Amino acid sequence: MVAAHRANDPFNTRQVFRLLVAYRWLSLIPPALVLLTGWGNGAPWLLGITLLAAASVNLLLTSLSIQFNTWLRRWPGLLMIDLLFTSSLVALTGGWNSPYYLYTFSPLLGAALFFQLRGALLAVAGMAGLFVLAGLSQTGATFNWLQLAGQLAGYLILGGAVGYATTLLARYTNSLTDLDRAHSDLAVIHELTVSLQSAADVVEVEERVLEVVTRELGFPRAVIALVDQREHVLTAWLGKARNGHPMLAGGLPHPLRLPITSNDGAIAQSLLDGQARLSVESHLTANEQMNDYLGRGPYHLFPLQLREHSVGVLLVDASEDDDPTRRHSLRAIAGQAAVAVGTTMLCIDRAQRLAVQDERIRIARELHDTASQSLFGIVFALDGLAKLLPGQPETVKAELAQVRDLAETTRAQMRQSIMDMWPSALTAETFELDLRRFVTQMCRRDELQVDIRVRGSFSDLSPLRRRSLYRVAQEALTNVVKHAAAERVEVVLDVYEPLASLTIQDDGRGFDPAVVATRAHDRERFGLRGITERVTSLGGACEVVSTPGAGTTLRVSLPLTDAG
Repeated sequence: MVAAHRANDPFNTRQVFRLLVAYRWLSLIPPALVLLTGWGNGAPWLLGITLLAAASVNLLLTSLSIQFNTWLRRWPGLLMIDLLFTSSLVALTGGWNSPYYLYTFSPLLGAALFFQLRGALLAVAGMAGLFVLAGLSQTGATFNWLQLAGQLAGYLILGGAVGYATTLLARYTNSLTDLDRAHSDLAVIHELTVSLQSAADVVEVEERVLEVVTRELGFPRAVIALVDQREHVLTAWLGKARNGHPMLAGGLPHPLRLPITSNDGAIAQSLLDGQARLSVESHLTANEQMNDYLGRGPYHLFPLQLREHSVGVLLVDASEDDDPTRRHSLRAIAGQAAVAVGTTMLCIDRAQRLAVQDERIRIARELHDTASQSLFGIVFALDGLAKLLPGQPETVKAELAQVRDLAETTRAQMRQSIMDMWPSALTAETFELDLRRFVTQMCRRDELQVDIRVRGSFSDLSPLRRRSLYRVAQEALTNVVKHAAAERVEVVLDVYEPLASLTIQDDGRGFDPAVVATRAHDRERFGLRGITERVTSLGGACEVVSTPGAGTTLRVSLPLTDAG
C-alpha cells in the first residue's frame, strides 16, 4: 500500500496544491492590469465580472485547499470542470487575445503534477480544443493563426514538460522506495537466518518464520506445514495472524495428516512439482476442515525444498499483496525456512538414530557383562555337577545351592536391565499391577500381604517422576521381602498439587536408622542410600521411621514439577 501511494504521490501534494493556488492568483495579474489600464478591446464591465468570478474561485480553493487536494485525487473529473471554467473566461474576454491565457495553464499544471505525463497530455488535448473553440466563438475578430499555434505549443510544451518531470520524479521515488524496502527485507532475512541457526526444534523454526512474515513483512496471515517423509503426508500445521493470534485451534501444530497426491489440492500439487503458486483462491486442500481453518484466500504457496526434496510448504495470505517486490522476499524466506527445517529434521533424525544405536550397544554390553557371563557359569557348573552324579551327592547338593544363588542373581540383573528399557508411559494401573507382580515373583503370595493404592492425579507426574517413584517403591519392597520378615506391607502414593507423597509401611522387625546410617554394609544392604540420592536429585525429601520390633515406615515426597 505504501509503494502504491508513493507511485501516485511522489511528493507532498498539499504543498503542490498550495503552489497551484498561488499560481492562480499570480495569473490574475494580467487581466487585472488590463482592467485598470483600459488596454484591450473588450467591455470593461465584462472583464470585471470575469475577474471577480476567477478571484472567487481562487478564494474558495485557498480556503478549502486541504479538502480540494483530497477531492482532486479522488475525482480527477474536477479538472474537466476547471478546464471548462478557464476556457469560458477566454471566450468571454477576447478569445485567443484574452488576458486569461496564463490562467488557463492552472488546470494543465494540476493534471501534470497530480497525474503525471498521461494526465498532462489529456488535459493539454482538452484545453487546446476548448481554447480553439473559445477563439472561434468570437464574431468579427481577426485571427492570427501563427499566434494560435504558439499558444497551443505553449500548452503542449509546458504541460508535457511538467508531466514528464513528474513521471520521472515518481519513478525515482518509487525506485528509492523499492530500494529501501529491499534493504529492509534483506535485513529481515538476515536476522531470520541468524535466529534460525539457534532454533532448538522444528516448531521453533516454524514460529520464527511466521513471526517474520506477519510482523516484519506485514502480511495478514501465514501458515507452515511439514512433510512427513516416511508416510508422505503433510502435517504439523502451524499458523499465525498479523495480530499474533494463532490461526489453528489451540495454537499448537495441528496434527491433521493430508496425503500429497495430485488430487489433493493446490498445496499438494505445489509440493509435487516444486513450483510456487501465486494468489490461489480455491481448492487449497481436499480437506474441508483445513480449508475452514485457512479461510478465504487468495494465498501465495511456496514449497520448502532442500536438495530437490520438499520438506514443507509456506502459505501467505495475499489479500493485501500489491507489491511484486515482496514476493522475492517471500521466496528468499521460504528458501531459508527450507534449509532450517530440513537441517533441523535431519539433526533430529540423526540424533534419534545415534541414541538408538548407543542404547543397543549399552544393552549388548550390559547383557554380555552380566547375564551372558552368569549363564555361562551356570551351564559350566551344571555340566561339572552332572559328572559327579551319582557318586558324590553331598558335593553336588552344596554346589547346586551356589548355582541357585547365581541364577537368582542373574534373574535380578535381567529384570533390572528390562526396567532400564521400560518406556515412560506408566499409568496408575500399571504402577500398581507391576509392583504386585514384582513382589509375587520374589515370594509366595501367602507369605506377604501387599496393599497398593494410588490416589490423586497420577497423570500430573512427569514420566521421570513416575519412573523414579516406581523404582523407590521397588527398592523398598525388595528390602521388606529380604530383611523385614513382615506379614503385611502397605504402599500408598498420593498425588496432590504441589507434591507427590509415597509411603511404604510394613509390620516387620524394624531396625535402628541411626545405627544403619553409620554402617556401610547395612547402608548398601537396605538400599537407603540409593533411594535418598534418587529422591534428592529430583528436589524431594526422604524420611525413614523405624524401631526394632515395631516395623518400618518410608516416606518420600517429590514436587510435581521441576523448580524454577
